[in-house]
Amino acid sequence: MKSNKLSLSIGLLCSIILLLAFVPKADDPIEKLVGALQKWADTNPQEKVYLHMDKPYYALGDTIWFKGYVTIGSRHQLSALSGALYVDFITEQDSVIRSLKLPITTGMVVGQFTLGDDFKEGSYRIRAYTQWMRNAGEDYFFDKTFTVGNPTTDNVVTKADYQYNEVGNKPILTALLNYTNDSGKALSDKDVKYQIVIDKKVVQTRSAKTDALGSIRINIENDKRVNLSGSYIRTSIDGVQRDFPIKASLAPNDVQFFPESGSLVAGLSSRVAFKAVGVDGLGTPITGKVVDEANNDIAQITTLHAGMGSFLLRSEAGKTYIAKITMANGSTKSVALPKVADDGFVLSVYQPNKDSILVRIGASAKQVAATPNVGFIAQVSGETIFASPVKIIKATTSIWLEKKLFPSGIAQFTLFSNTGEPLNERIAFIRTNDQMQLSVKTAKTTYKGKEQVAINLDAKDSKGKNVAGTFSVSVIDESKVPVDESAESSIFSNILLTSDLKGYIEKPNYYFVNQTEDGEKALDNLMLTQGYRRFAWNAITTAAPKPVFAAEGLGFGLSGQIMNLGKKVSPNAVVDLVSLRGNVAKQTTADADGRFKFDGIFLTDSIKFALGAHSAKGSDKVKVLIDTLPRIRVSKNPNMGDISTNITGTLKAYIENGKRLDDIYEKTGQLDKVQRLKEVRIRARKTKEDANINPQGMFVVPEASADQVINLQDDAANCITLAMCLQARIAGVRVQTDLGYTTLVNSRGELGIIVDGRKLSSKDEMSEALDGGIQPEDVAKIIVVRTNQALLNTLGGDGAGYILIKMKLGTSRKQYNPSIANISPKGFNKVREFYSPKYSAPVANQLPDLRTTVYWDPRVKTDAEGKSTFSFYNADGPGSYKVIIEGINAAGELGRQVYKYTVQ
Repeated sequence: MKSNKLSLSIGLLCSIILLLAFVPKADDPIEKLVGALQKWADTNPQEKVYLHMDKPYYALGDTIWFKGYVTIGSRHQLSALSGALYVDFITEQDSVIRSLKLPITTGMVVGQFTLGDDFKEGSYRIRAYTQWMRNAGEDYFFDKTFTVGNPTTDNVVTKADYQYNEVGNKPILTALLNYTNDSGKALSDKDVKYQIVIDKKVVQTRSAKTDALGSIRINIENDKRVNLSGSYIRTSIDGVQRDFPIKASLAPNDVQFFPESGSLVAGLSSRVAFKAVGVDGLGTPITGKVVDEANNDIAQITTLHAGMGSFLLRSEAGKTYIAKITMANGSTKSVALPKVADDGFVLSVYQPNKDSILVRIGASAKQVAATPNVGFIAQVSGETIFASPVKIIKATTSIWLEKKLFPSGIAQFTLFSNTGEPLNERIAFIRTNDQMQLSVKTAKTTYKGKEQVAINLDAKDSKGKNVAGTFSVSVIDESKVPVDESAESSIFSNILLTSDLKGYIEKPNYYFVNQTEDGEKALDNLMLTQGYRRFAWNAITTAAPKPVFAAEGLGFGLSGQIMNLGKKVSPNAVVDLVSLRGNVAKQTTADADGRFKFDGIFLTDSIKFALGAHSAKGSDKVKVLIDTLPRIRVSKNPNMGDISTNITGTLKAYIENGKRLDDIYEKTGQLDKVQRLKEVRIRARKTKEDANINPQGMFVVPEASADQVINLQDDAANCITLAMCLQARIAGVRVQTDLGYTTLVNSRGELGIIVDGRKLSSKDEMSEALDGGIQPEDVAKIIVVRTNQALLNTLGGDGAGYILIKMKLGTSRKQYNPSIANISPKGFNKVREFYSPKYSAPVANQLPDLRTTVYWDPRVKTDAEGKSTFSFYNADGPGSYKVIIEGINAAGELGRQVYKYTVQ
């Protein structure tokens, strides 16, 4: 065995020496490429975020507990770059309804969201990022889609399926919506009113009657084959409203072919991967064969996992290849493979051994005759692992690399021309021995309900030595929360895989729980079809892009410019920043361009500040302009395949447990703990005006005639500004910042604003009100008028609509003064502690304990000996308990361990 390893090491060394000897160093463009890559990595260190959540799905009334790990660089060490993490809670309609700002301490955060009564059943997203990560783009944010069920169904259970057809070359998507009662009996012969909403616009309003199976069919037509993320069908049956996300696209099943490293080259063998995606965004199985223009069979097509597979093809000059495919539904189609190039290279990557990688450069006959000099670079997240010039003197050139040189994750292999232009690219997932080894033990494998359990955690590093690390622990009852582990998001699947790839990855944890031969083949098929896009070589070699967004520390910073009322800069203006509640009083002097900056203000909560200025001569005839970061617009859901259209069926065991728990609370009078109280309609006489609202001026609208009435009192703390609150709660409205002014716009234009019955007449007034002049916690009600033309005419005839803001009694919008800016920067949200009951002493008439998250602790640490112990009490049995431990050590080594035990 030693002899084999020695031979391999000598072979690797010889390969490197021979490669380096092929080309004189002075003619080598590789150094320039490596230098550009290093400069990019130094200028743009890559942060990643992973959130470990306590459960894979939830019910209304639950709390979502999470711990965030923020890593940096190719070795995944905990980041010290950013001091704040933003976590957004996003609806099926792609609207942010909650936003947290959490302090990052030694690369980690903890937080929670509570699913209160203002939520409804559906598929939601949690998105997490730092300001620095915005430089890489939203594709690299943590973005997870999960399901929230409702224990109270109102005796209406729904599910949806979608089918694609074309009629007269026009795409038609058919939605089959099914309604049953709680017992599974079809709700037949029922009137259903529905609206189709695409891109936040109602495109169709109709009614239908359910058939004998409780179903209706709805055709969705659109001239454009649009991405329907965020679109939905809103229905009403027996007074019960249900929203169905349109988990489909106006396009047929898609099949694409991807030749290894880019192209088919005549005379060269290469792998060709394929990916088949159904109308629901998920991989779909296909079979078939590849034939040439003479209809000769060339290769067989069979999917291996998630609609992906691959086959070997030796292309011939002048030939064309067609894939004849049979889809899962029996339909057939033919797809032309990419055209065969007469000249070029094929870059192939193999992993025949556990400790080595084989890279083969295949060259066409023309390239061999020309004996060109090419460059080869292997890199991971900006870290150059191997770089060398290569002289092509034969059809196949082999390069052996040692795996131990690579960190685990996605490696990019690129072949360059002698002028430094990228020719071929191949990515591969490399597994190396750089992960923690975790061991979990309990005193026994079977326990009783409400019995105390002590967990012993032992952590060793990749070399088998005891190591200190930090971990998060979740314990769930799988009998109440069944889950497919391959569909979970884990610290491995996120940090090592999905965070470096654009696009949707179906069941990413499959590639980590199925490390079999087929699993490894499936993972390589993913690499061949998905693509790595952290950067473009051409972009970093011409001029390394400079970051647009600065890394944000724990402290709050503020900058801007002072101008006079003639819109000229006010040099040496004096600027004061004051907050009585925050005990802040700072002063600075602007520079010759009127620029000013305040730094190092630590906010533990959202606090109001007043920013005032006067010219160097003491005049207040100046205007304060505050620098703002561009707002992040919510993109289409990148994980459409994870949206559930059959929530009751998917979460059946979980929802049934929630119903049992609610019944217990109701019978024992603990209504404050009921997840969702059954609807009670109460009719009361309306008062002329609520006692807690300011007197209103001339512009007043009856609430019954408005399009929407919004009450912010229970949710104001989650709003950074009034503009963000309104954008998240009014469908079709977005915040627009243009030339320093903030406005609310919809598809018809800019909305007007009325405060306590007085219309704001200028852009200055409206912008100041939306961006800090009105604090969300001072608002009692918001009335939205957009469609009632009679009311719009009364208010001023504005076709886009009006927002009427009613302030709480005793509060007011600050009188507009351009020399004073009122701001309320987002402070850090407070974090609650998970409650874990103790049953150390028996209690008479004790209520059943039906918890689903039995234990959650985001702050478990192992000591220098790698040891840690924690304990908790079980809920009532019987059940199969699952302990999930994830974490990281100082070297960036990741760890995950799943342990199970039984509760009788």
